[in-house]
Amino acid sequence: MKSTLSPEFLRTSPLKLVFFGGKGGVGKTTCATATALVLAQNLAHQKFLLISTDPAHSVKNILDNMNFPENLEVRELDAAISLQQFKAKYDGLLKQIAERGTFLDQEDIQGMMDTALPGMDELAAYLEIAAWVQQNQYDRIIVDTAPTGHTLRLLEMPELIRRWLVALDTLLAKHRYMRRRFAHNHQLDHLDEFLQGMNDDLMAIQNLLMDTQRCRFVLVIQAEAMIVEESIDLIIALDQKHIPHSDIVVNQLQPKNDCEWCSYERTRQMQVLKQAFASLTNSIFWGLPVLVVEPRGIFLYDIWQSVVVVELNINNVDESSFSAIKHQTSFLVIEPLAPPSKTLRLIIFAGKGGVGKTTMACATALRMHNEYSNQRLLLFSTDPAHSVSDCLGVRIKAIPTPVMPNLDAQEINAEADFGCIRHEFTEELDSFLKAALPNLDITFDREVMEHLLDLAPPGLDEIMALTEIMDHIDNGIYDTIIVDAAPIGHLLRLLEMPELIRDWLKLFFSLLLKYRKVMRLPHLTERLVKLSRGLKKLQSLLRNPEKTGLYVVTIPTQLAIDKTIDMINSLQKIGILSRGLLMNQMTPINECVFCRSRSQREAIQITRAREVFSDQPQARIFRQTDPTGLNRLTSLGQALYQKSIKV
Repeated sequence: MKSTLSPEFLRTSPLKLVFFGGKGGVGKTTCATATALVLAQNLAHQKFLLISTDPAHSVKNILDNMNFPENLEVRELDAAISLQQFKAKYDGLLKQIAERGTFLDQEDIQGMMDTALPGMDELAAYLEIAAWVQQNQYDRIIVDTAPTGHTLRLLEMPELIRRWLVALDTLLAKHRYMRRRFAHNHQLDHLDEFLQGMNDDLMAIQNLLMDTQRCRFVLVIQAEAMIVEESIDLIIALDQKHIPHSDIVVNQLQPKNDCEWCSYERTRQMQVLKQAFASLTNSIFWGLPVLVVEPRGIFLYDIWQSVVVVELNINNVDESSFSAIKHQTSFLVIEPLAPPSKTLRLIIFAGKGGVGKTTMACATALRMHNEYSNQRLLLFSTDPAHSVSDCLGVRIKAIPTPVMPNLDAQEINAEADFGCIRHEFTEELDSFLKAALPNLDITFDREVMEHLLDLAPPGLDEIMALTEIMDHIDNGIYDTIIVDAAPIGHLLRLLEMPELIRDWLKLFFSLLLKYRKVMRLPHLTERLVKLSRGLKKLQSLLRNPEKTGLYVVTIPTQLAIDKTIDMINSLQKIGILSRGLLMNQMTPINECVFCRSRSQREAIQITRAREVFSDQPQARIFRQTDPTGLNRLTSLGQALYQKSIKV
């Protein structure tokens, strides 16, 4: 029965900023866009802004060229444009600060600004959101975020900006001291006021993020074991940052009917939600049904009409009627692919969030383990929101962790790795200064040098961690590395970022060489040289089709196929070609009216994919029981690929 209640984020309230977040593919964009449309329609006297911060934007795709209310503005943040505007506004001031506070000359400063700032795209986008909040020109801002790991990065942006402002303030500290000491001038100049203004903006947005009346983070989930696990981790992170949350949207709940498959799916969903209810006791769970029609365009207005409060009750379900499904051990795959060659050094699984990249990567690693028993394999996750542990049912660490003989897995912790480098840099700098200048107080110059790494491009940490792949290959420990990649937008940014990082490294090396009498840092230099070499090798490996295999994972929805087309085109531009397409999560064929309707809708997208990607093999994988754990994944791996002739 439909609930008469509705979530606060759909009603008139003091809320100014609402984030929709969660694992990729759960329906964040749909929920955020539908919310903005309903609010704009129902509250015509108010003004709303819908923002997408996901590098792989989907908002305009699902709006499908529809006309929306005049009191709603829609923006998909373009990081490059945000950065361009940021530089146009602040470049001159930043150079003045650098000139006052360092031993660097104008050429060095220009190089630092040109190479560090391109990595500040996320920061610039964050400041843009902060500015809209400060200007108070919208009654409410609704934010469609990137998948979990990168949403956390966005919410950590205040800390990055704080470090950046401290670094800039350190550059001014010496000049400020000299002005006060010798000119007796204690007034703030235009540069001090610039930094103070940015700090005030930072504090305002940070206070808003923690304001229980004005800010809300809405978690969107689906009743899948891995999604619930990741969502619990996200809620813990939100609590640590004191960001208010209370509403959880459970998307795509199966209908209650007589269909054996639908009944099994609904019961399984309720069983999965047990864990969510037990772990997230202070949350209100709102349910949205799985729809026959893909929610796009004008259909978005109807999404929230079906919302209900989820009540957990699985005791009245007769599981015996679908025991065959529950204990199913095989998987149905049409047109399985040829097994990946044992000569490949790198195998990457890429796609939109929530399409099953982790599952396919894990199943492939297990298939290769069975196929090539002497091959040394590493399953490597680059997604900040790791799922490999949950998928395998094995606790995976930030270092290679044994799963089976000759098969290890690793979930990198990029931020922690870069934190270690920053700590080592500070210690090395401290040792050098004590040895070289033991009797000289150079407090200001020392602080400037200590903060040099804080001006490095964001993303450097992830690139440094990614080059661990080359370490593993160069060390000869592994024959093949299977990569569970981050969602589309972030993967593309990582693959395109090496050029930026290499430019920054060149600048850093030139500074170390030019000022070697001032800064002798052999350990840091060695780390950066190693990174530079690793980047060159990684770029070369990615563009070598004989050594690298890319497999694209997608699902039969219009949005997913749109994103897949964009991704494959972007990857081709940087020289990375796809070996095959895995069409995942197809609806099983049966006599159920609901299932048949979904299958017919999916058939349109499957035909489209076959036409667009006619030059590559395509496997089609049907929805079956939850493919987690080593046994189930091994069965899936056997079904995904054809039997090969062993030589």
